[in-house]
Amino acid sequence: MSTPIFSYASAAAAVACATIFLVAYRDYRAYVALGPHGLPDNFWGWYKQLKMSRIARKDITVPAPYDLKAVKDTAGPNATTSYLTKPLERRSGQRPTVPNFTAPQRQITATASTEMKLLMNQYIESLVKSNDDTLQLQLSHLEGPVPALQLKDGINRPPYLNPTRGELAHVHPPDGSTHLVLSLEDSKTVIERGWGQRHRLSGSLIGWGYTLVYAPRDQEEFRTWKNIVYAAACYCCAEISDIKEPL
Repeated sequence: MSTPIFSYASAAAAVACATIFLVAYRDYRAYVALGPHGLPDNFWGWYKQLKMSRIARKDITVPAPYDLKAVKDTAGPNATTSYLTKPLERRSGQRPTVPNFTAPQRQITATASTEMKLLMNQYIESLVKSNDDTLQLQLSHLEGPVPALQLKDGINRPPYLNPTRGELAHVHPPDGSTHLVLSLEDSKTVIERGWGQRHRLSGSLIGWGYTLVYAPRDQEEFRTWKNIVYAAACYCCAEISDIKEPL
């Protein structure tokens, strides 16, 4: 009697193992399909981000899932200040699809056009040109060979920029989404109005204000995107210098 039971158990275990392998393989292929980023785009990169999921958060579209009194000191004296020059309207439509990887964080729907990504990078270049005593454009410390908006070398950075090594923002070439360091107030507003979501490691390895802003789909959304990028620069430089808005 034990032989059939053992056979059934063995068959069930084999099916379970095959299912787990198939799910893992599909997840791995989806990870590799996102292209180059801060982690290796191979098995070891996929495995590393999988291990980091143990400290990653799932409440990334909840505007403020923290005790403000407990965390605001970690984001500096201007954590509760908004630097948005204009109020954010609610973003139209659904949020884009962002796979649930710990890293990289990318959107795979409603991505930016080539022309839009060119405009986005031109704006960041103009922001640096208008504030070249404070800002610089160098390769990202976080995303590999991607230009990033950073505090200029030699400037003492505020502690909340230590996790990003002085990096304020970078645009992701494949999709046009943008990672930025925002004040807690502005990050909350961006998420609340549907313009972005936090990184899954925000609140653990990186600050609560580290936010993904979705790619702009048209000129009106591009203006909103510029507002958010400028707010990030003003917040990160608030203790250093006033940031001039590009003409």
